Amino acid sequence: MASVSFHHGTRVFESADTPLLVRTAQTAVIGLIGTAPDADAVKFPLNKPIQILRPQDAVDLGVTGTIPEALDSIFDQIVCPVIVVRIEEETEMAALWANAIGSQVAFTGVHAFRRAAPDGLYQPKLIVAPGLTQALPENGILSIAVTNGGTGYVAETTAVTITGSGGSGAAATAIVVDGAITAIKVTNPGSGYSGAVTVTIAGAGENAAATATKGTAMNPVVAELMSVADTLKAMVYVDGPDTSDQAAVQYRGLINSERIAICDPKVLKFDTDDAVYLPRPSSPIWAARQARMDLEQGFWWAGSNVEVAGIGGVNRPIEYGPQSNYLNENRVNTIVNIDNSGFRLWGVWTCASDPMWQFIPVRRTADAVNQGLMRAYIEFNDRPFSLANVKFLVEGGRNHMRTMELEGALLPGSDVWLLDSNSEEDMAQGIVKLGVKFEPPAPMTDIRITAHRNIVAYELLLNQAIQELSSGSLAA
Repeated sequence: MASVSFHHGTRVFESADTPLLVRTAQTAVIGLIGTAPDADAVKFPLNKPIQILRPQDAVDLGVTGTIPEALDSIFDQIVCPVIVVRIEEETEMAALWANAIGSQVAFTGVHAFRRAAPDGLYQPKLIVAPGLTQALPENGILSIAVTNGGTGYVAETTAVTITGSGGSGAAATAIVVDGAITAIKVTNPGSGYSGAVTVTIAGAGENAAATATKGTAMNPVVAELMSVADTLKAMVYVDGPDTSDQAAVQYRGLINSERIAICDPKVLKFDTDDAVYLPRPSSPIWAARQARMDLEQGFWWAGSNVEVAGIGGVNRPIEYGPQSNYLNENRVNTIVNIDNSGFRLWGVWTCASDPMWQFIPVRRTADAVNQGLMRAYIEFNDRPFSLANVKFLVEGGRNHMRTMELEGALLPGSDVWLLDSNSEEDMAQGIVKLGVKFEPPAPMTDIRITAHRNIVAYELLLNQAIQELSSGSLAA
């Protein structure tokens, strides 16, 4: 109870020792970046996240560009919140990529999604960039080898610049240890470096040198979305090349991220202006079907093996069996028509090299649990150490885990506990350490059936025949 001035009578004070309530954030929120040249520039300004809650909210986007097309595919599956980021349309793909990549500092391009929650909008959890991810840049920067580490460099002031005839967009950062550059990490491969490439290292040090290797590089928009997805704890659905199985697998081979899911091939959608079916990106459909699954079943259910609405077919037919297995084995999600039962999404795979995070719903469930706990525990920041507050931290977390287990979002055995590493010194500095363990349910992707011949059935047949003969019923 708080200290108060003199009072003769009775007072009531509400206790601050309250239980922990954990609330899971909305997960069925799609982030969509693309073009809409006919949009109302006031209602849909460039590089600003705008929230669409229903189809009528998109009327001022116009009908041209990738955003209206994608919204049509999304709303064919489910009506859910969509955070739209409009970028300037360009005639050259490299320039369009640059607009989509945007700036971390200015919150433009894909980084505009990071503004959604601070602006009072839903936070995107399923991100798509239709028309921006299917191509791979030719003559991008694959890697940079350090030939001389130099001396006297400081990480914060060291800049790496990549120049070359015809090329643009490449970016890299230097890793500095004890004043020497030990490695250079390519953060954006760029494209179009047809001639010699020069790597310039500027900073406090001297004598560092490096050489660049060119080749077919990862799509730069995908590369940038990887960092945005890590920040937002989101899943990104990207469109593959839609040319061949081998090209799709090669595309996958350039990506290592548990937050990227590849979708290949494109779908066929009827164009009312040309009165013909045209190929369209399938990534908006994948994101929308996952959003629908979130709302109808839960985020721990995979948006796979589910029917697709609003399409007339696929641009590149995929046969269920060896062909779909080849794509799925290489972590490419596809669309199949099993036994002429209609088109269905077929794949639950991320691009993670670690098999622990190979499944989309496992990654998303872990995100939902972790973020739910993090938001709930913020309420306890700056409270004093007390028996009640420490108990509420642990018991509240355990109750949340128990609820998630009962819902089916987690397997049994979850727990929250105080770590043994908590020390007097840490606690005196305001630090308390908790351990959390839980296991999201993996999707059943390989159901194996072993069939056996059962010749005992002949004995059963004979016994039945003898019984019926003796009763006369068989003769009758």
